[in-house]
Amino acid sequence: MSHVPDRMIASPSFPVLDPQAVHVWFCELSRHAECQTSFSAELSDEERARAARFAFERDRQRFILSHGLLRRVLSRYTSMNVDEIHFAAGEHGKPALSVPASPSEDLRFSLSHSAEYALIAVARGREVGVDVEVRKAKLECLKLAERFFAPAETCAMATLHGDAQQRLFYRLWTAKEAYLKGRGVGLSFGLERFEMLFERDSSAARVRLADSGTIDQTWKIQSLSLPDHLAGAVAVAGGDWELHRYESTAYSLT
Repeated sequence: MSHVPDRMIASPSFPVLDPQAVHVWFCELSRHAECQTSFSAELSDEERARAARFAFERDRQRFILSHGLLRRVLSRYTSMNVDEIHFAAGEHGKPALSVPASPSEDLRFSLSHSAEYALIAVARGREVGVDVEVRKAKLECLKLAERFFAPAETCAMATLHGDAQQRLFYRLWTAKEAYLKGRGVGLSFGLERFEMLFERDSSAARVRLADSGTIDQTWKIQSLSLPDHLAGAVAVAGGDWELHRYESTAYSLT
């Protein structure tokens, strides 16, 4: 597994997704605001109903833009029209393409959005999960860790203060969320049931299961290099893989 490059890749041609690659798209939703109407028209009836249930227009817009961008990205990878993209839910609700473009495609994906930012992870033949969070300055990180994290993670946070403590909290939180999303289970699984083991001076991590004390050999986690007010991570199943990051505005998606 390669480390995340410091700079996002920008290219006039749409990237080719090799089986050993994982692509993560960084999306600043406000920069696609003019596409809200067209994106909304491309959503499913169920997605439009979900969007309509938001109490605030800002949240409704962000839902439409993030899910619209997901459809546009998947359309480019599969060479399918946007209106041919249909989703099916797995056992625990994780979305998947209901009809792959071809058996060889086996495209897997994950979407996360927080405030006006979204991440989309895409891979072939391997499950992925992604999470992004906007850092909140006044968040009571240690109290949340004591409630939700594994004891060793909480102890590690207790040795830190201020910004360092908050950064560790978000590093752990996004890694845990990405892992659960990759596995297709929700927070009800229990964030305390597994521990993130980050390699020294590295953004890469493995998962230790609390019940058995063993390492989950299936999954590898990578924290992402994002703007300073954000935290994010991607979880990937399978063997070695290489991470590539892209900026949604660098390509003709809208």
